[in-house]
Order: sequence, then C-alpha cells, then structure tokens
Amino acid sequence: MFELVFVTGSRAGEVVVVKSSLLAGRSPDCSLEVPDPNASRQHARVVFDGTGLTLVDNRSANGTFLNEKRVTDPIPLKHDDVFRLGETRIRIQVRRNVGEPGSESVFGFHDSEADLSQSIVMPMEQLSQSRSPDVADRRFVSLLKAMNLSKDIDALDRVLDGIIEVMFDLFPQCERGFLMLGSTVETLLPKAVRVRNQNGTQEAPKVSTSICRKALAERAAFLFNDSNPGDFDQGMSIVSLKIRSAMTIPLLVENEVLGLMQVDTADRARSFTSKDLELAAAVSGVASIALRNAQQLKRIETETRTRDNLCRFLPGPVAQQVLDGKLDLGLGGRTYQGTVLFSDVVGFTRMSEAMAPGAVIELMNAYFDRMVPCIKNERGSIDKFIGDAIMAFWGVPIEQGNSAAEGASSALAMQIALLGFNSQAKEHQRPVIGHGIGLNTGPVVAGNIGSSSDTISYTLLGDTVNTASRIEHHALKEQVLISQATWDALGAGNAFGLKMPPVHVRNKTEALALYALRGLVRDAGEIMLFLPVDTGGVRGWLIRRLSDQTFIMLHPAGHDPTAHLMASAAVEWPGCALGKPTIVATLPAQNTDGALCRSQIQLADPTLAGLLGATSLPCPLGWDALVR
Repeated sequence: MFELVFVTGSRAGEVVVVKSSLLAGRSPDCSLEVPDPNASRQHARVVFDGTGLTLVDNRSANGTFLNEKRVTDPIPLKHDDVFRLGETRIRIQVRRNVGEPGSESVFGFHDSEADLSQSIVMPMEQLSQSRSPDVADRRFVSLLKAMNLSKDIDALDRVLDGIIEVMFDLFPQCERGFLMLGSTVETLLPKAVRVRNQNGTQEAPKVSTSICRKALAERAAFLFNDSNPGDFDQGMSIVSLKIRSAMTIPLLVENEVLGLMQVDTADRARSFTSKDLELAAAVSGVASIALRNAQQLKRIETETRTRDNLCRFLPGPVAQQVLDGKLDLGLGGRTYQGTVLFSDVVGFTRMSEAMAPGAVIELMNAYFDRMVPCIKNERGSIDKFIGDAIMAFWGVPIEQGNSAAEGASSALAMQIALLGFNSQAKEHQRPVIGHGIGLNTGPVVAGNIGSSSDTISYTLLGDTVNTASRIEHHALKEQVLISQATWDALGAGNAFGLKMPPVHVRNKTEALALYALRGLVRDAGEIMLFLPVDTGGVRGWLIRRLSDQTFIMLHPAGHDPTAHLMASAAVEWPGCALGKPTIVATLPAQNTDGALCRSQIQLADPTLAGLLGATSLPCPLGWDALVR
C-alpha cells in the first residue's frame, strides 16, 4: 500500500492513501489537491500501475522536484522519497503488508463459461482417507498428511504429534517413535513419543544416545540394521534396548538443526530398507518446514504477549530495549539527558464535581485518545497518567540529541489537537476543557522503581522532573511554558515566544526563567504555531506559518476572519494588534480539525509584531495577572 504524507504546506501531517493514479495541483478539481500558490493548477501526475508509483511533471510553470532534483522524465518513486510542488513537500510511504485496507494487486480473474460436467469432484477431506490397502496408496495419503501439517502451525503440539503419526502410518513395522527438539544430544528434549500397542506394564521408552549422536554430528539420515550395521558402531544402549532396525533423521531447515526423529523396531524380520529411509527423509523435509513455522509463530506470539505485558508498565521505546536485551528489568537506573513534559486540565477538580463519575471517565479517555498520538508521533514515551495529568519524556533510554525539539513539537501539537476536540464537544453540548503544559530539559535518573518482590515501574526521577512539574503548575489554558534549559536546547532562531517574568517555585532557592512557547521551526523553514487570536470578538488560532510567509488559521465555521482586525489573544500577550488579514485560500479540513474551518491568510507583518523575530519578546504582564 502506498501513502502520500504531506510534510509541509497547509495540509502538513495529512495522509492520503493511493488507490489509483492521481492528478496533483492547486485546482480543487485535482484528485490530489495541493493548496499552494506556487503550484500549477494541474502540476504533476502520480501514476499508479498496481505495483508502483511514477512521478510525471505535467509541464508545470515552476517545475516538479524529486528529492530536490528537477523532474524532466517520468521517474519511479520509492519509500521515503520526497517530491515538491511549489513549496509543498510530499513524502512517499510504502506499506507492504498484504491484506491491509487499501493494498492493491495486479492479479485478477477472467470470467468465462467452462464445461465442468466431466470433472471429477472429491472433497478435500477424502484425500486423507485411504480407500485401498495398496501400499503405494497408503504412502501417498501419508505424504499428504505430512504436507497438511502446515495448516496446524498455530498449535505446535499438534504438529509434533502429527509428524510421529505420519511415520507410524507410513511404516507399519514401527514399534517406537521419538521426536526430540534440540541441536545437540545434550540439549535434546523429547516432545512427542509413541509406542505401538503399549500396555500399562511396560517401562518408559528410551532412545539410543549412540544413534542420535551420529545423526546430529553428521547432519544425515541413518539406517541401522543389526544384521548389517555397516560403519555404525553398536553402543551398549542399542544392545540393551534390543533395537534390531532403526531410522534416525535430523529435522533440518536451511542447515539449521531443529531436532531429531527416530523410529525403530525389535523385529529383525521387518527391518527398514534404504527405500524406507529415502521416504522417511522426504517426510522429514516437509515436516521440518511445518515445525519451524510453528516454532516461529509460537515465538512471535510469546514476544507479542511479552511486549503487550511490558507496555502495560513500560513506555514503548523502553519495552523494545528490554525485548532486545539492552535493558535490565532489575531494580536500579542510570542518568540520561532528556526532556520531560507535564500537562493537566485546568480546573478539572471543579469541573468533575459537577459531572457523573462515568461521564468524567468517558471525557478523560476521549481526551487522552487525542493527546497520546501527539506524544507518540514525536517518538515520546508516556511515563504515567496522573488523574487528568500526563507525564511524558524524550531522550530516555535512547538519546538522539533532539529531545527538546520533539518535546516542544509534541506540546504545540497537543494544544492544536485540543481545538478540534473542543469544537466537537461544543456541537454535542459536552464540557469544553483547557490544559496547560510545562517542559524542562536536563539530567534525569531513569530506571525501575518499586519492590523487588512485588510491583516495579520504569520511571524518571530527579530535579529536572520535579522542576518540569512545578513549571506546569504555572501554565494557563492554551499555554506551553518551557524552562531556560529547554529554550537553550532548542537553539537560537528555532523557538519563538515571550520571556516570562522570573518565578519562584517550591524547593528552588532561585527564581526560574521561563518562556511561553508560541512557535517552533519545522521542515523547510516552516514554523509550527499555536497563537490564539481575536477577530471581531471571535476566537481563532494561527497554527502554522508557511515558507511563503502566509499563515494557516483555524476558526469557527461561518466566521469571516478578514472582516475585522486581528489581535493576539494569548494569555500572556493579550490585545497586541496583528493587522487585518486577507484570505489566500479556503483549505480542505483535516480529520483533527473537528467542526473548525481551515483558511490560508496573509498579514502585512509576517513576524506577528515581532513574535517571530530574532529575539524573544518580554511578557507585558506580571504573574499576579496570570492566575489559573
């Protein structure tokens, strides 16, 4: 399955599944609309032939670019390729899972009438039933049973028992059969044992170590007859077990030893022959494939179950490190450099007191469903949910040096996602909520905390974590507060916001320097924004500045943002005049927009009165005016 992911532009983040060829351009009539003033009305074609994609420029005015090279001839597209139309970049994403929704195939059927009146019809189950005592028929049916073992790979025990059953069907002289798993004699474990006509007085069956050792050492099938042992050295176990004839066959797949199968008889008159050995080896080859598939399925099921159990109390990246053997689940920890995020719903206690308990749980589950992807999409880990609060972190246990950028991007995405959530809540007369978010970057101690004899939990500790929590306590609705350490980690010119007045927090002797984050540089120089604005008494939000200096704005349906002057409605920067916007384009809504509309607008001052300038603006308000 092919997907097109908008990386930049007004549709940034949107995913389009490719099911047929697409005409891309800024015209609303295009099957892939690209609302970009620098794109032609019918700019390019993405040709889908059922197996792959090809990019074709449609004689566009500004050209089509693939990985920043101009496209002159049709060129195949592959996973992670990025093509550009105007200033809009679109990434190719390939999903190979057969059977997924949207997957395509060039295989088809030809409908025609055919004369089936003379056909022989036999139900499949009858193929496994022998209708004749003929030896050839019986062996053919037994081979079919061996091949049908593959349908039981979801039950390893049935496959193991089935292999021995096939051997007893093929060779009536078999008195004992063993199937053992392991690659050496010392590691062999019996998994299926069968004795023909066994009564309760017989002792437990035993296997010859001598025969097994030789078969495994040489990875070859062996036939032993005591009347003609050849080069096989009879060990005492063979004599004591009264083995007169035996076939021992390793279970091999691509030179990997899975185990060993042996059948034997004490009746010298019914010894196995070389033809029997050839047939047994053929059965072993078919059975070994079924066995390995069953083992792999069992392993996958075990790993999946383990992963699911780990993910109940460990963040995803941490759980993967445990599965990979790179992280010990024992008590203890180590120090990392990471970024910690706390968020909580402002006024949650007061709001929940007026609601039924069931309604509170339903509301918070729906809220978390919107917030968690914002964290996961930026490779973040959720440490815990604390009532209405979320604690998440980046850079632990995998340090990539960009934890601050990922955490800040996630925080802005959470604020944007809440807009669509609240717009739908209004339509259904449900409570509208607001949350504040705090971020801090620095050294953290991460590890397993708890009782060695009871519950343990992977979590973060230290001053960086405590300070992040204190910062969040000062964050108001629609506000992301970050520490000086996080601001510095984002790098000069990459973050935009207002410098807040120093604030004293609990257990800190010196006041903290904080910033209200309102913008972050993303791909191709675009700026991710979260700035509430007021246009004629109606609230709207600027959520992105594109590379052409225009803005993406979310606003209520039916409201014309160009009919009034625009002013900042940020809690720490209220009333700052931003000018009168003009509409560049009305954009298609995204799923996360809820009941809001999306418009592309232009302002005379693309720096938003200096907010997106080289230095941060000072907050004009004191903390006494910024009360939750």
